[in-house]
Parts: sequence; C-alpha cells; structure tokens
Amino acid sequence: MFKSLDRYILKEIASPFAMGLTVYTLALLINNILLLSHTLISRGASGYTILKILLYILPDLLSFTIPMATLMGVLAGLSRMSTDSEIIALKTTGVNNLRIFKPVMIFSLITWLFSTWLIMYIAPEANFRSSQLWRNVILSKTISNIKPRTFCKEFPNYVLYFDDIDNKTNEWKNVLLYSTKNGEINTVITAERGNYNQKKKEKDSYIYLKNAIVHEFKKKEPFKNYSLTSYNFLKEKIPNMVQMIQTRRYTQLVFPKLVKRMKDEPKNIPLKMEFYRKFSLPFACITFGLLALSLGISTKKGGKISGFIVSLGIIFIYYTIMTASRNMILKKIISPFWGMWAASIFLLAIGIILYFYTSKEKTINWEKTLLLFYKIRKSLFAKKPDSFFVFKVKRLKFRFFKIIDSYIIKKLILTFILVLISLLLIFFIVTIIELIDDTIENNVAFYYILKYIYYDMPYTISLILPVSVLTSVLLTFSLMSKNNEITAVQISGISLYRLALPAILLGVIFSIFCFYIQENITPNSNKLAQETLNTIYKRNIKTDVELIKNYVVGKNNQFYSYNFFDKKNSKFMKFNIIYMNEKFNITHRISTQYAKWVDKKSLILKNGFERTFKNNIPLDLKNFRSKKITIEQGKDIFTKKVAFSQFMNIKELKKYINYLKENKSDTRRYKARLFYKYSSPFSSLIMVLIAIPFSFLMGKKGALHGIGIAVGLSMIFWSAIGIFSALGSTGSLSPFISAFAPIFIFIAFSTYLFINVKT
Repeated sequence: MFKSLDRYILKEIASPFAMGLTVYTLALLINNILLLSHTLISRGASGYTILKILLYILPDLLSFTIPMATLMGVLAGLSRMSTDSEIIALKTTGVNNLRIFKPVMIFSLITWLFSTWLIMYIAPEANFRSSQLWRNVILSKTISNIKPRTFCKEFPNYVLYFDDIDNKTNEWKNVLLYSTKNGEINTVITAERGNYNQKKKEKDSYIYLKNAIVHEFKKKEPFKNYSLTSYNFLKEKIPNMVQMIQTRRYTQLVFPKLVKRMKDEPKNIPLKMEFYRKFSLPFACITFGLLALSLGISTKKGGKISGFIVSLGIIFIYYTIMTASRNMILKKIISPFWGMWAASIFLLAIGIILYFYTSKEKTINWEKTLLLFYKIRKSLFAKKPDSFFVFKVKRLKFRFFKIIDSYIIKKLILTFILVLISLLLIFFIVTIIELIDDTIENNVAFYYILKYIYYDMPYTISLILPVSVLTSVLLTFSLMSKNNEITAVQISGISLYRLALPAILLGVIFSIFCFYIQENITPNSNKLAQETLNTIYKRNIKTDVELIKNYVVGKNNQFYSYNFFDKKNSKFMKFNIIYMNEKFNITHRISTQYAKWVDKKSLILKNGFERTFKNNIPLDLKNFRSKKITIEQGKDIFTKKVAFSQFMNIKELKKYINYLKENKSDTRRYKARLFYKYSSPFSSLIMVLIAIPFSFLMGKKGALHGIGIAVGLSMIFWSAIGIFSALGSTGSLSPFISAFAPIFIFIAFSTYLFINVKT
C-alpha cells in the first residue's frame, strides 16, 4: 500500500509531529501540574490520585493539540525537505505535488479520525471524571486538615471547635459543636473527646463524641424550656459530602447525550456551539494538513525551525478567528454553524489557493518579506539629526567582552525573544480556550478575557521566562555545535567554560529582572487579574478582605457567636456567649436578640437571658431587657484580616506573617511562600546552568531535539517546585528546604554534567 516515498515523507512528518504534540501538550499542562501538585499534595492526596487526574485531563488537551501538532508536523517536515532541496530533487524525477499530497492527506486523515474519537467520546467523559475526582479529593481531605483552636464550618449544619488532638488516638480533645440542623432549636454540644468517621460508600457520615452534654432551647421561647442531656457516647449523623451529585456541563457531554440534550433544548445556543465544535475542531487536522503542505513545499530556507515558527502564527490566527466567531454567535450576528466553522473554512480556502499556486512550481521566498521590513526600517532611520558637537571616544585596549561574547549574546537574545513570543502565543491561546466556555455560560463579554490576559501577562512572563532562557541557550549552543562553530572555538584555544560566560551573565540579568517583576509588578497585576477572573466566573470573592467572624474564642474560653452583623449600625443579631471553665464545662451562658457596640470594648445586649451552671447543672435563669458587657479584646476580635500571598511582595508578606503570629494563627503556608519568593528569581540562572552542559552534550542533533529536551527539563523543574512547595505548605518540610531544594538539586545535577563535558 505504501511505497518507499510515502514512508519517507510520513517519517519526516512524524518526528516534528511528535515533538509538537509533546511541546503543546506539556505547555498546556504546566499550570495544571503546578495547581495539582500544590493543591492536592497540600490536602494529602496520593501520587496515584494526582496522576489519575492528569490522565483524565489529557484527552481534552489532546483534542486541541493534535490539530496543532499536525500543522507543525507537516509544515516542519516538508520545510526541511524543501530547504535541503529534496522537493526539487523529487520534482526532477517526475514526482509532482499531487504525489506528495497523498501521504500528507493520509497522515491528516488519521489524526482527524483520532481527534474526532477523542472529542466525541473520550474527552467529555474524562473531563467529567476529572472534575468529579478533584471535587471528591477536596471535600474528603478538607476534614483531615481541620486544625485545633479554629472553627470548622465544612460540615453541613454544624460548626466544630476543639482544643487539641491526641497524638496517640488521633481524637479531638475538648470538643464544642454548634448544631443548626433544626432551625427552631438552639443546640450546643460539649464533649471530652471526639472524632469523625467518613465512609464513601455510605450515604451518611458521623461525628462520634464521648462524655457529651447537649444544651438545647427553643429560639422562639428561650425562657420557658431549657433541655440538658448527658451522653457517655453520642453519634451525630452528617450527610456524606463526598457523594454530592455533580451535574455535567455541556462540554462534558458525550456525543449521543449532547444530541439528546439538544432535542430537549432546541434553543440552547451553547449546546449548538458545542455540537458544531465537535466536528470543526478535528477537521482542522485536514485544513492544517493542506495549508502546511502548500507552505512547506514552497519554502526555500529555514528548515524545521521555520516550520515551527510559522505553525505558531497560523494557530494563533485560527484561534483568533474561532474566538471572534464565538463572540459573534453570542451576539446573534451569525449562526452557530457558520461561527464554529468560520476558521476552518477560511484557512481551508487559503490552503487550496496556495496549493494551486505551488502546483505551478512557484515558491514562497520568506527572505523577500524580511528584506522589505529591513528596507522600511532603513528608510525610517536613514536620516540622522545634525550634531552641533562631536565627541571622539578612544577605544579602550582592555575589553571584557570579546567579539565571540558579542556574537553569542546577540544569538542568545534573538533566540530568546523568538522563544518568549512563541510561548506567550501558546499561553494566550490556552487562556482563551480555558475561559471562552465560562464567558459563554455566564454571558460575560469577551473583552474580559483580553483584560485578564493583559493583567496576567507579568505573571505569565515570570512563569515562562526560565523556560525561554533554557530553550534559547539549548538552541543557540546546539545550532553552533551543528554548524561546527563550537569546534572552531575550541581549536582557537577558548574553553567551553569561557564560551558559556555570556549565557551565565544573561541568566543573572534575567534573574534580577524576575525579582523586579515579582516585587514591583505582579502583586498588583495578580490582584487585578483575579478580580477580572471573578467577573468572568461571576464569583463574589474579594482579593483582600477583613473577614467578619461569626464564631470567636476569647482569651479565657469565652465563645461568642451570632447570626448576622449589621456593619452600618454596629449591631449583632441573635448574639450568644458561652463561658467555659478549665475542664471545658459551661459555667455561664448569655443569649440575646441583638447586641450593639457603644464603644470599642463595650456591648449593650437587648432582650435576652443568662443562665449559670455548676458541674453541668443549670442553677438559675435571669431575663433582661438591657445589659452592658465588656469584651477585653474589643471589636478586633470579631474581624480577621485575610490576605493572599500572590498579591503581596516580600515586605508585605513578612508583615502579614507577623500579624498572623500575633493572632496565634497558622503561618506555615505563608512562610513557605515567603521563601519561595526568595528562591523563585534564581530559576532563570538555574535554567542557564542546566542548559549549558546539555547543549554541549547534545552535539549535532538539531533544534527540535533541543526544544524537546528544554520542555522535558522545564516540566521536571516546575513539577519539583510544585511538589516541594506543597510539602512546605503542609509543614512536612521546613520553608527554606521546600523553597531551595529544587534549586540545589538542579545546581548539583548541572555541576555533575559540566564535569563530564570535554571543554
């Protein structure tokens, strides 16, 4: 079936296709790996669970990256053949463009069928299972992360507090449980010991309490009846949070269920868009295949690397049209069919025109385009302003930078700019893909996605800057090695250590630049990006809040609670105080309809009662219309400053950690983040140190090989950072070790590699 020519062309396409698929998929996975490792590890999830979620995410990502990789594979493969004059050699033997068309279309059809199967059946189901597993992990691990001396509100209809945990039995000590399951009855339970038993297969879970006392009274008639019951063993039933039902989004519907839903909701535009997307997105493999064929066989110079660059530009155009079309669909300017097919039809038409153009043996000379830009630039800057004074500066005899240094720095900077722009394009495409469905569901203007990209750009740059540095160093030195420039330098007596000096210097400069961005730009930009993201998701989450606490503990075991706080009038509704002794028994209790601040430390209580206890036995009951009490800690006890580390620089984070220490709050997560802020800027320098020996050891294996190694190393590095950072947040490692361990590991590894390089 396949002749030797077909096998040869397929082989040339397959290599860059595999590389492109790896690069694009791993680029999409970077954020997921960081988020998964930090969030799930900090919640005690196993490595198997994290791997399982990653595997569930992959089909959805592959449905996007397979068409992109098809474009890169065909374009890079044929560009390499055209650059090396193999296409011309084939044509001289009578092989025309139609003959080359056959293996390209076979390859495109295979990727089209596989992508269709993924997006129709595998990706929606995997997406749903991923979100379900993620939700279950978050809910199931939340309980195990309850800390002593903090109020836990994770249980439905219950608020839990306990003094400490018995390290031998893992039981809670001195437990206080507020129950709101019966709205008409005020229920408070105290117990010497307690624990939580959660079984996934059962409908309900239980809180088990030992030596418990239940205090109850009717809220409407608090003065008439007060119930007090003792239990040696009490079991409180709680709905199992893990078994919460989760509905499927329209993107999580397999094709038959999507068709069925469309019949039930014929006017649902998002469903129609998803229906046509399941056909148009895989068809992009055919569109990209034809377009890449026409561009690839007509390229004179550039090889595989030019194919990679051109493919990024085409992908950006495709998703720009796709996004604009979606926006027009929502505004009812065009139908869902034409909107979802517009990008494919447009690029398919260009591909057909270019194919007929190349069939006439015409080629695209990319150098003419570059020459045009050069002429325009020359004409703009040709005239120099007249100078009244001319200073002649003598050239210094001693030069720290030699000609070879300037040559390497120029190559490094040009490659770095190219890689950075390419990665930014990929991240922009990814962001649009991730957020477009939410804008559709929440009826939010597309403008907010662009606004979010703008505010998120500093963080994105700081994230991909080390990757860009790593890739540019690998590409620069590997291409120099391929062109025998490294050999020529060594023959001239220059050591590879000296040759690597400009790259190390750039690594230091980029690390300083990263630190500047981190301290002066990203805190505010992250805050604005989060606010924009909250608008897209329609979430009412403030980026910096002073949280009003409904449940508060005083210095001497006074427990305050209330239903609502009227900030304007400084008034609490349904205000309660429970006084406990050293044995954690209730000694005094006050309950009022409302309470109002009269000054910073004094409250006036209105329409309530107070009851005293001795040895858990109620003694007397007093009603009052008005009563004044003093709270030593004042108003501040009912508020808690909540801040987020991503919105703070080092100075602000230190100040917030001191605030948490004063309030006896847990600081582990913030300390880990503080040391991460110290270590993170070094990432660019570490990437340079690891890239230098790798680039010399690669020899003459080419640019795409360098890109593949760069992506692999980057994924390992960021995964290590995510894992160690999560371990630092949970207190499993010290903040310093969690932040600097990946740095030290990669320095040691790069040093070992450098020793084994023949300089």
